Amino acid sequence: MEIKVLDLRSMPAGKPLQALVSVQVGDWVINDWRIVKQNGQRIWVSVPQSSWRDRDGIKRYRALLSIPGELKQRIEIAILSAWEKECMNGESKR
Repeated sequence: MEIKVLDLRSMPAGKPLQALVSVQVGDWVINDWRIVKQNGQRIWVSVPQSSWRDRDGIKRYRALLSIPGELKQRIEIAILSAWEKECMNGESKR
């Protein structure tokens, strides 16, 4: 199955969320993958998610998709490769 990064939207510097990404997987397009970099951690990819506040006011998150491990790993590699290429081209100063 072909995986293609369609759009990579950088976010303002200084926050953990680095970019939102749209990916085509076969005939499907999945929007709002997240590239995240928190202090002291390496960069990572998060599947699209929803968030809400529970009764105690604590923000909670839930993945919108459940993707088999190998396919998820291939998508993450494609996303991080596109991010690295963008950073190397000087389009994003991260």
